[in-house]
Amino acid sequence: MASKIIVSRKSEVMNRRRNYRIFIDGKEVGLIKNDSSEEFEVEPGSHNVQCKIDWCYSPTFNIDVKEGKNSYIRVGSGMKFYLPLLILMFIGVFFPMFFKFAKLPLPDWTNTAKIILVAPVVLYLLYNLTLNRKKYLLITDDTSNPFK
Repeated sequence: MASKIIVSRKSEVMNRRRNYRIFIDGKEVGLIKNDSSEEFEVEPGSHNVQCKIDWCYSPTFNIDVKEGKNSYIRVGSGMKFYLPLLILMFIGVFFPMFFKFAKLPLPDWTNTAKIILVAPVVLYLLYNLTLNRKKYLLITDDTSNPFK
């Protein structure tokens, strides 16, 4: 009976239109789309799994596959605070429009407020795409899989 590594990817806003490349023991074995699962047949034993997207990738994940058993793992984006920061950015960008639609004079502090609201988003994105690019994707054991 063949052993398999089953990689699942939950639906996520970040990278939803991009496929992750799956590497097992340093060889590219396939792609995984948003909200899908892929199966890869492997020999029993210890294997290294890594996922890549452009220049960003995940740390190597070691998995021990037993004879005739399936091993389940999950891959996803490592950007944990993406949605709250995106909301902050939208508030910062559309904040001055409130005064325009309310026909109120624009206060002097609106430019400072825009910088305070938008700067953390830009810095977080730059950090994840440069310094944290080796941990941009995360691979974990799939404990929520009902077939495990």
